[in-house]
Amino acid sequence: MFAPNIGKEYIEPAEHSVCKSDCQDFIRDKFGLISQREMARRLGLGKTTVNRWAEEIGCKFVKNSVDDAFFDSWSEESAYVFGFIISDGNVCWNPRKSYWTLTITASEKDVSHLEKLRSLLDSTKPLLYSLETKSYRLMATNKRLCKKLMHLGVLPRKSLTVRFPKIPKAFLKDFLRGVIDGDGNVRYVKRKRSPYFEITIASGSKEFCEGLIAAIKRNYGIPANVRRAHGHTYVVQYCCSRGEKLAEIIYSNATVFLERKYVAFDEAKKKRCKHG
Repeated sequence: MFAPNIGKEYIEPAEHSVCKSDCQDFIRDKFGLISQREMARRLGLGKTTVNRWAEEIGCKFVKNSVDDAFFDSWSEESAYVFGFIISDGNVCWNPRKSYWTLTITASEKDVSHLEKLRSLLDSTKPLLYSLETKSYRLMATNKRLCKKLMHLGVLPRKSLTVRFPKIPKAFLKDFLRGVIDGDGNVRYVKRKRSPYFEITIASGSKEFCEGLIAAIKRNYGIPANVRRAHGHTYVVQYCCSRGEKLAEIIYSNATVFLERKYVAFDEAKKKRCKHG
């Protein structure tokens, strides 16, 4: 289960009660900890009723907002966030209930980066925290934003079917950086003999990996192959000089990136300069 507001303890749901006063006690107890939709579900009430009863006890739900035009034009930020979402985010919708939601999940160690993405999207909804998985979730419920992402290629249950999208060349490096930060690995392997640097990108879609390889080779002249790692997971790997060349490109003049992954590249670069 997820509970909003970083640092607050999640409280298990109370038993359902049809008594208005008991329901209002529940609303007061959970206000700010779970969403209005979740309150309505647990109480077996409509959202309108929950909203009315909440206002009667001085609890007013504020509609969260997000920049629904964020992906309307290309920029370093929109290309990067799009890459992050296409590799490690998802969009879901329920046409009958008109429910459209973008979700991005990150581990505890990357919560500051998730907050950075929330700020870029100008989202007013706090991150949700899972006690079970020790992870944070960024959620944005907005039909226009989600439909734009779907138009760009982020479809529900995309992990095995997503294709490499069309990205303007000027912003390809930012998109790739987002993909790598979302579901890739950047590391400097410290061996006594022949330490090396590598960038690894994983995806459940072979077609996405093949499109990524083609785009990098066509635009930057860096070749690679795709291999099947296990199950439905495919991997693209750029090692040694190829990895460093790709990293030089994607981090050049970058302002948005996952710090811990950039550190690995920076370390490799310093080692190379030290040893000539």
